[in-house]
Amino acid sequence: MSKKNKKVAQSMGNSSVALSHAGEYQVIRHDLYRVIILNVIYLACILGIYFLNAKNGFLDNWAGKILHF
Repeated sequence: MSKKNKKVAQSMGNSSVALSHAGEYQVIRHDLYRVIILNVIYLACILGIYFLNAKNGFLDNWAGKILHF
């Protein structure tokens, strides 16, 4: 195999590896976005429950009924 053909074969191999890595990074990026969005939703729910409970004490009343305080 000539040097030129070796270089072409190497570049084709490198590009397929690069495409493979790019695909993996795209999957990881998609999963990371999903995790971040879910964490923001969970944080918003927890903060909402906290401030709602601080305002009218519904969670304290509910826990008192369930746990018989």
